[in-house]
Amino acid sequence: MSRKYLVLGNYTADGLAGAMKVGFESRFDAIVKAVTDLGGTLIEYSFCQGTYDFVILTEWEDESKAMLLPMVAMASGTVQSHSIRLMSAQEMDQTRSHLPELHWSAPEK
Repeated sequence: MSRKYLVLGNYTADGLAGAMKVGFESRFDAIVKAVTDLGGTLIEYSFCQGTYDFVILTEWEDESKAMLLPMVAMASGTVQSHSIRLMSAQEMDQTRSHLPELHWSAPEK
């Protein structure tokens, strides 16, 4: 089953300087190659104004590979990012189906 991941990211000062030097299309090409090399599918990669500098939407069969790319990018010191695993309504209903198994109560106020 494939899973979608949304990555919200920002360049560090060094990352932005590098992208400004070599061009943003080079960053796009690097992401396409990295995702493809790991067996994922790139759905969207866009640059933003505002809170985030870029967003990346990918689809993966192997969740460990989905997490590798943001980890490597952050370890390089050129970006900071947040990865969000997206779930379908069907997956949410599958999760909800386990509710009868759960024995939990909220703390008293």
